[in-house]
Amino acid sequence: MLDIDAAVPAEAEVPVRGEAAAPTEPPPIGLFEDIPGWIWKVFIGAWAAFFALMFVFFATSPGALFMVTVSGLFGLMLFGLTKALAAQSACGDYRCEGAIDTLTGPLSPRAAGVQIALIPVAVVVGLIGFVVLAK
Repeated sequence: MLDIDAAVPAEAEVPVRGEAAAPTEPPPIGLFEDIPGWIWKVFIGAWAAFFALMFVFFATSPGALFMVTVSGLFGLMLFGLTKALAAQSACGDYRCEGAIDTLTGPLSPRAAGVQIALIPVAVVVGLIGFVVLAK
């Protein structure tokens, strides 16, 4: 009868005939290191355009200027975080090519770029549409 509570021998205890090949491991990739820098540049550029448009179109009175300034400072914090992430994506010894690993599976750099930049680009397009329709 098989005892399921019996100790399972460790890998070192398993007899091996001849020389075993060392397992090949992929190079260690840091957090956000597999995302090309151009994706972060698009992301930062879209948010910078958004806050520039907010300043141009809505900073017409002292109260509105204050609100736009506070929003701009919030955006500066957002840009700082994004810049820190972009600095981590310098690729080091790893070449930024091929699929980008995500929690839901690998994505091409183009698909990942679309997902990362979709919201800020849509916000800029929506703000331009709002201003055009309001005038």
